[in-house]
Amino acid sequence: MNRQSVIRLVALASTAVLAWTVLTLGFADEAAGGPAVGEVASREYRARVQRDVVDAAATAAAAEAAAAEVEPRLVKDPDRENVVYDKVNSIIAAVRAETQPNDVSVRPVPPTTSTSSTTTTTVGSEETTTTVPAEEPQLGTIEGLVFLDVNGDGLFDTESVPTGGWSEDRAWAQVDVVAIATDGTQYRATTDRDGSYSIEVPQGDYEVLLDSESAGYPAGFGESTDNRFAQEVACSDTTCEAEPVGLTAQFGTVDDMIATLTPESALLSEDTWATLIDYGMRDVYRELLGRSSILEQINTHATNRLTTSFRIGISPEDLDQAQTSARTDRTSVDIDGVRDDLAREVVNSLVGVTINSNLVEDQDATEELRLEAAQAVDEVVRTFVPDQLIIGPGATFTQFEIDAINQTGANTERRVRQAAMFGVLVVLVAVLGFYLARFRKVYWDRPRMVTLFGMLIVLAAGAVRLTVQYQDASSWYVLPAVAFGYLSAVLFDNRMGTLMAMAVGVLALLGSGEPGLGVYATLATLAPIGFVSSVSTRRSFRNSVLVSAVSAAVIAAASSWLFEAEVGESPLTVVWQDAAWAGAVALMASLVALAAMPFFEGMFDITTTLRLLELTDRNHEALQVLQEKAFGTFNHSLMVGTLADSAARSVGANNLLARAAAYYHDLGKTENPLYFIENQFGVANPHDEMAPEESAQVIRQHVLDGIELAKKFNIPSEVAEGIRSHHGDGIMRFFYEKARQSQGADTVNPDDFRHAGHKPGSREMAILMMADAVEGACRAVFADEEPTHESIAKVVNRVIDEKVGDGQLSECDLTFGELTKVRKAFIDALTGHYHQRIPYPNFPGS
Repeated sequence: MNRQSVIRLVALASTAVLAWTVLTLGFADEAAGGPAVGEVASREYRARVQRDVVDAAATAAAAEAAAAEVEPRLVKDPDRENVVYDKVNSIIAAVRAETQPNDVSVRPVPPTTSTSSTTTTTVGSEETTTTVPAEEPQLGTIEGLVFLDVNGDGLFDTESVPTGGWSEDRAWAQVDVVAIATDGTQYRATTDRDGSYSIEVPQGDYEVLLDSESAGYPAGFGESTDNRFAQEVACSDTTCEAEPVGLTAQFGTVDDMIATLTPESALLSEDTWATLIDYGMRDVYRELLGRSSILEQINTHATNRLTTSFRIGISPEDLDQAQTSARTDRTSVDIDGVRDDLAREVVNSLVGVTINSNLVEDQDATEELRLEAAQAVDEVVRTFVPDQLIIGPGATFTQFEIDAINQTGANTERRVRQAAMFGVLVVLVAVLGFYLARFRKVYWDRPRMVTLFGMLIVLAAGAVRLTVQYQDASSWYVLPAVAFGYLSAVLFDNRMGTLMAMAVGVLALLGSGEPGLGVYATLATLAPIGFVSSVSTRRSFRNSVLVSAVSAAVIAAASSWLFEAEVGESPLTVVWQDAAWAGAVALMASLVALAAMPFFEGMFDITTTLRLLELTDRNHEALQVLQEKAFGTFNHSLMVGTLADSAARSVGANNLLARAAAYYHDLGKTENPLYFIENQFGVANPHDEMAPEESAQVIRQHVLDGIELAKKFNIPSEVAEGIRSHHGDGIMRFFYEKARQSQGADTVNPDDFRHAGHKPGSREMAILMMADAVEGACRAVFADEEPTHESIAKVVNRVIDEKVGDGQLSECDLTFGELTKVRKAFIDALTGHYHQRIPYPNFPGS
């Protein structure tokens, strides 16, 4: 057994097994031999033997109910608590970071410009650096005050405010004060604990400013008084008073801070954020003054509240109530030991938006308790005695009825029916295989086509299975049988389409047990075959879709009237519904089949009529290349296509295939177009300067190049066969005789001058070979003499006789009678091409 035979055998066996598997997978009770849950019983089932049958569904429901009554085992989750604590800390930290004073621009102390020597003196408890001039001047003392301007009003206020509010202004120490004389000489002093300073200077005019680089100058603070940055002091006495200088923190606007902080917790209100920001700004001063942070106190109160709630435990179900309680808590909040209602509202808001459940289900413990409860439930058992009814016709199967049927032997015929179905399918596939081997060898000899036919049968079985499954919600006539008629007729031929109709009808009967569906499946599959088997245009295909849909609707109406309509009632409602379903599904199935056609064409290398129509479209990419690179060859190919089409029609061959093969047979000439006479316009023939062997190699190469280009442009092998066989294995007579004349008749090997192809094996390829030779011969002969009907017939007969005499037609199935028709078709077509024209008076060239 050769490889092809093994492939065919495997394909047929797989078809039978897969079709049986699809039809019996979860099938309806009588159709597939066993009931399925949710299906309707078509007959009654009675117990054959006595059995105690466990109602698994009822037992499971009781166990599930018992398990559902078990309360979940909840445990505290420290990780969830820590997430909440971290969120509160994150909010407080964000407020603290946002309320830090901004960097401010202050006037720096300029460098010293005096070159005189300096001495250091002590003013109060601080050191003062002075410049000693050459002559001892009259001295004066500049005195002033530096203070922490807490409320930022520019005034030194010492009145205390309520605890928790803004602190009173404070004198500020450790700030360097610089007095700069007009000549640039600097005099320095550092503020004392009471914020005062005194600088002994020579009497004169001075600019007094604070040194922001000094140790006591707070970062992010600026001068709030009107004399900020510097003040002019005219010291003409022993004591000169400078105005007090206030330092205040430079914050951003509250609105900007709220906008920045809101992403931390969008649930906090703007009022809460504003209060927290106010506390944060206060803390800046409180930290400088050594007082405890308000924000930290808020954090502590919030954390304590959360800890109290977590200690009790919060389940997911109780979370809403816990959040509501947190927002309305009346527990007092103290700041600096004093009750503060505003702070309580802030704490309530913080806790309300951050609190979360800390009780989670211990799934293992809960599952164990539920399992114990479920296992404690007793099985629900029903006893069936012989001949007791399990389920009647029209009732819906449950798992309990199916178990009872199986355990009491109520469906012992199930395996027998499945085996019988498999036997029928084996017979069906065997008959189909025998038909292919005996009557359609053109497909039998191609194992891939046998595989494709088997694939279509398996798909048809799947369509039947889906139809049975969904017929309750639609109709029995939703079977897309039309699609299989389309596919088999187009991918194979009308005879194979008829064979497919028989197969789909058998599958429908096996899968459903409905005679109406079997009749519909057979006729609906046949419906499109007559419309697509001989089409030659895309419009014909589109028309066939509509006609097939209408035909399917009519077939469904007739089948429904006969098999579905109840006796004694009007059949119109049922008939029209079934017809509508069938027509709509047939329309969609036809469109799907046409859309799927390219997939099957490419996978199985099939040349369908649709594909041939695409190939004969002159806008095809390969034909565009041929026209651009080898225009003479392009015109030659078109004329050969006309001749081949006409001859193929005359003998009943595939004229579209002959025309398509003719269009592409010389595609390889695009690689070296100028080496072929039809493309040599006004240029010398390069073969005049070449050895005969070299010329033969160039001519031979166009076949090999054409085969490669056919692969590049995805031209199907059946069309590309024209490239390989249009010259057969004949000798290039011109170059062969040229070599014999120049080298001697006995020294030339004829095989060196044979074309790189083989003899045509089909009528279409044989017609192409003759059309190619006839067109070339006529073009050469009638370039010098007047074409007449007799002269054209003479050339045609001479060329065909030469091909016959050379044995080039020995492997095709053309008969001599058909050859006579081909001669006549060529002569008629060429006579029309070389028709006489009327000479016009005074017309150029006449």
